[in-house]
Amino acid sequence: MDIRRLKAFTLVLALPGCSGGGGEASYPETDSESGPITEPPPSLELEVVYPEAFSFLNGVRELSDGRVLAADPLGQVVVRIDLDAGTADTLGGVGPGPEEYMEPDQVLPLAGDSTLLVDFGKTHLTVIGPDGSFIGGRTMMVPTETGFPGLLHPRFGDSEGRVYYQPSRPQEEGPPDSATVARFDLQSQAREAAAVFWSPEVEQIRTPGHGFLPRLLEPRDDWAVGPDGRVAVVRAQDYSVAWHHPDGRVVAGPPNPLEAIPLDRETKETFLPEMRAAGISMWSASNRGGGEVRMGMSRDLSSEGPGVDDFQWAESLPLFRPDRTRVSPAGEAWIERWLPPDSASRMDVFDEAGKLIGSVPLPPGRQLLGFGQGPTGGEVAYLVKTDEFDLMWLERYRVARD
Repeated sequence: MDIRRLKAFTLVLALPGCSGGGGEASYPETDSESGPITEPPPSLELEVVYPEAFSFLNGVRELSDGRVLAADPLGQVVVRIDLDAGTADTLGGVGPGPEEYMEPDQVLPLAGDSTLLVDFGKTHLTVIGPDGSFIGGRTMMVPTETGFPGLLHPRFGDSEGRVYYQPSRPQEEGPPDSATVARFDLQSQAREAAAVFWSPEVEQIRTPGHGFLPRLLEPRDDWAVGPDGRVAVVRAQDYSVAWHHPDGRVVAGPPNPLEAIPLDRETKETFLPEMRAAGISMWSASNRGGGEVRMGMSRDLSSEGPGVDDFQWAESLPLFRPDRTRVSPAGEAWIERWLPPDSASRMDVFDEAGKLIGSVPLPPGRQLLGFGQGPTGGEVAYLVKTDEFDLMWLERYRVARD
């Protein structure tokens, strides 16, 4: 058996579409829109807290009646939650069968009230119908020119039933240090490039006693997708937002110069356990004849391993946290700033023209998972609180707009 171990840390460190070489990403030509800011930034008002904790929560999918689906990969459960009643139904069960899952990591919206379940344990994408039944799906493995499988790991879905992910690509194609957001139709199997963003290869450094380790906290672009299929690309080099529309049009906002914050030891010591807790390990294997290829994924890395002094680090904090940008129902990009541990967390809000309109403070220890309309049709945000025992608590907030 030929086992190939892939980079194990977080997707922040080892994005599946990273390329080699130096230089900057080649961005498409853009249209610029301008005008005065007419609305103040929104605020968050707590509505309800679900009374049961999760081991890990990566996102939620709101249904049309206000209930939400959630997947806990460490607890190995998919639940349909009524937040106002404080109750939940378990969907499916643990196992290798068609109505089962092994490590359910994420739930993404498809058309109507259908949902896509990303199952790391089976490396499978399962469609959950509006009634909670499991009605089909496909493997996460995709063929590549190298002969070894690639991975279809979707991060977002839109109202048309398409999913968005970052595919791997041959080193010789495309501009250096860039990657692609792919739009994939699960029905037709059609794939197209939705956006291009800056994603330099993670530098691997040989260390005594731990082999090669990645250089941590180097900046890179982030991206997120709204229900209408617009892709927001957040540029790390000038802190601007570019909206990539499904028709190919790109609307780029202005740069927002910010002073770099030095990366101190306290920040490093705070980040390392966060990295391990949210880490994804990936492996692939084939038999000696190459006839059988298998892949596996798992969430949550071991707390054992290299310490702060074993890694090399960037000189300053990135301007924002990768993989945490979300698009609101109002068409805004909410971007979590990366600030020192003793600073209050906040989301910077950019409008549909890519202009920064203000910031929304986050309650301590919270992370934004996504948005919805709630049971009464208003605009709500779903946040997760991590407590001192590393348990996660789901909260719903009203998005107040004065």
